[in-house]
Amino acid sequence: MSQQSTLTKASTKTDILLEVGTNEVEVFEFNLAGQHYGVNVAKVNQIVQREQLKITRADCPPNGVLGSITFRGQPIMVIDLRQILGIYDEEPDPSRALMLVTQFNDQIVAFAIDGAERIHRVSWKSFEPISSNFAQENPYVNGIIRLEDRLVLILDLEYILTLINPRLGMSIDHGQIAKIEQEYKPRDHIKILFAEDSAMIRKMVHNQLMDVGFTNVELATNGKEALDKIAAAVTESKESGLPFSDYYDLILTDIEMPVMDGLTFCKNVKQEFKLETPVIVFSSLINDQMIAKCKAVGANGWGTKPKVNLIVDIIDRLIVQGEENIVDLLS
Repeated sequence: MSQQSTLTKASTKTDILLEVGTNEVEVFEFNLAGQHYGVNVAKVNQIVQREQLKITRADCPPNGVLGSITFRGQPIMVIDLRQILGIYDEEPDPSRALMLVTQFNDQIVAFAIDGAERIHRVSWKSFEPISSNFAQENPYVNGIIRLEDRLVLILDLEYILTLINPRLGMSIDHGQIAKIEQEYKPRDHIKILFAEDSAMIRKMVHNQLMDVGFTNVELATNGKEALDKIAAAVTESKESGLPFSDYYDLILTDIEMPVMDGLTFCKNVKQEFKLETPVIVFSSLINDQMIAKCKAVGANGWGTKPKVNLIVDIIDRLIVQGEENIVDLLS
């Protein structure tokens, strides 16, 4: 595949809509100094030839920041992935050097890359989480996909962004938490199942839920593990004659997870088990296209990372206050 055709395909990703709930993901493969890396196509906004852009250099930029470019009339930050990853080989071929414009965590950020390869459609089952030893040496990578004769390292863009500017990553708004605590509502009886593959985010969200009174939270590391818990609860519910709500009142899930993603998990909860239990999707990928997918699999609400406080508000409205039309309210 030529570079130009790759650019055209990637930059028109809105035309590449996976059937919702197939447990597949499209990965955009690119290279840096000969090593192959990948990111979820859902995070790719546009790919532009680097030589076509003017980078405005900052006086004292943070480590890894080249400066900014103007994108659709707005300045956006440019991150030098070579510097972040400690790559100091020869400069990339100017004719192939690109700017990867991404959108996630409610932010638009550009990453300088050496060249585009292609887009791959793969199952989340083929996504291999990295070992703890590899993670210590390469904290910027959150998984591996094996393609033919090469390994593609999946970059953790959220982690990279947090390193450069912690305010853009997952954080707890302690002022908002204090306000929620003052407006006390009984929440300890609400039973929540929370699926999230990132140990850091899982712990942070769990702690914040605990802080505002949601003390009955069960954790799962991916959609398959969460679905197994649901299946076991359904079986026990039928055997005991107790309502399913005695086991879980609400399900909170990420989208990007190995083995089984959150949309496939939600689809199974709603269509295979036919449960009316509310499902909230909490992801860095929330945009208009993803909201349509959330609706398609029957999700009852959604929130974009890092806005944990929004999730608390949604849970309150769905469960504590008993609102039913949360999807319409969030549209």
